[in-house]
Amino acid sequence: MTRTATAFADYPLVAIQNFIQATRDSGYKSTSSALAELVDNSLEADASCVGITIETPDGDELRSISVSDNGTGMPPPTLQLALQFGGSTRFNSRRGFGRYGMGLPNSSLSQARRVDVYSWQNPNSIWSTHLDVDEIASGKLLCVPPPVRVRPGTPSEYPNSPTGTVVHLSRCDRLDFKTLRPLTRKLHADLGRIFRKQLYQGKTLIINGVTVQPFDPLFVDTGANLCGAANFGPPLSYQVSSPNGGGASEVVVRFSILPMEEWHSLSNAEKNRTGIAKGAGVSIVRGGREIDYGWYFMGTKRKENYDDWWRCEVCFDPDLDDLFGVTHTKQRVNPTEELRNILTPDLERIARELNNQIRKRYLQIRGQALQQMAAQTAEGRDGRMEPIKLGTYKAPRRGITGGYRIESKPLDDVSFYLPTLSGDKLSLVLNREHNFYQRVYEPLSLADTVQCQHVLEHIQLLLLAAARAECALRTENDKNAARRLREYWSNTLTAFLD
Repeated sequence: MTRTATAFADYPLVAIQNFIQATRDSGYKSTSSALAELVDNSLEADASCVGITIETPDGDELRSISVSDNGTGMPPPTLQLALQFGGSTRFNSRRGFGRYGMGLPNSSLSQARRVDVYSWQNPNSIWSTHLDVDEIASGKLLCVPPPVRVRPGTPSEYPNSPTGTVVHLSRCDRLDFKTLRPLTRKLHADLGRIFRKQLYQGKTLIINGVTVQPFDPLFVDTGANLCGAANFGPPLSYQVSSPNGGGASEVVVRFSILPMEEWHSLSNAEKNRTGIAKGAGVSIVRGGREIDYGWYFMGTKRKENYDDWWRCEVCFDPDLDDLFGVTHTKQRVNPTEELRNILTPDLERIARELNNQIRKRYLQIRGQALQQMAAQTAEGRDGRMEPIKLGTYKAPRRGITGGYRIESKPLDDVSFYLPTLSGDKLSLVLNREHNFYQRVYEPLSLADTVQCQHVLEHIQLLLLAAARAECALRTENDKNAARRLREYWSNTLTAFLD
């Protein structure tokens, strides 16, 4: 084949004016996600404290955000490289949060039209450079400007740490919120969750002077979240071979189950606020930092309301990025079929087991609530009955003014139920060991239909009526006769049901 040389214009690999506009639309799903990239850089630079300052010079309108740290700082050549798209001293590294060198410029310009970076390894020698969307789009800025030395105007402007970096976003035009309060509230919630592992380890993250509290989506560890969930079984450990060689890397999975008995009575608004409602899912944690949350590794199991009451966390090292399908913005994963085949069988099985347990617990709680409803009904209608007399004919009459109560527990007794009148309170104890309880009463209490609930309520009222009638007897002979009849009736009921 003969090639003929023809004169064409030179086309750079990237049309920079168009690229800078397009990259602003390429990926960050929220302001929290974008700022998390900057926090990543600070933590990778060994910062122990990261501060986010949101400035509102024009009243409530948000105009600029600064992310500062006390990390190692950068010399001028590294500072210039840090603002290059794809520029990184750790490109494709599997040892930290970042990987491709896109985080600083990409995340910054996704929220603002200009980013200035200041860095120092000596507080008397501060260097700065910048990127500006409008300068790039107009062709005025084609390269990352060489860093220039900055001299603070007053002593108070000097940094308060011997080394560090400040990333300043100005002309912010793509923030999630236009006012301060909702943005700070969202940042506290999201960053407290994303960086919970680092916060538990002693790192400090501050937003406008307020320390960010860790948020544990499993509700096991103390933080800004409710605390009281229990680990469900021991952690699962998988040794997974990295597709890039270098041996196996560990994936650790743990589950937690929330205390439904304690928290089910919270209002819907409170469940939404605390993250219980609609919070079912799996937290994906890469190298100690959450990068995604969703319905992963669940196989054919669909998400149900019962699944709000358990949580799962999958932790892995960056060596397995390719198997988890980690995006360069570290916001989501797309697990490979190979990884799904490893994790899904166990995770789906445990999820179904948790769903079953929670369903039973929910129905038991609901059954207890139905018992309370029947007791309240009986109490409300007690006034229609002739008041109960005390043990002597001269004693005054009285009603069940202290209320009715139904409870269930194992009894060392042949009777299906035991009634007790104490003062002005009537208690009915149902025998869990009796076969009527096990074959009829309990299945009705666990059935998830309105019809079964109505039948159960009528059985409860029937038993409360029998209990009240027995407690209204005054003489010992009558009481003994009623007890013998109750025991004989319970034995006959057992015989008929067997």
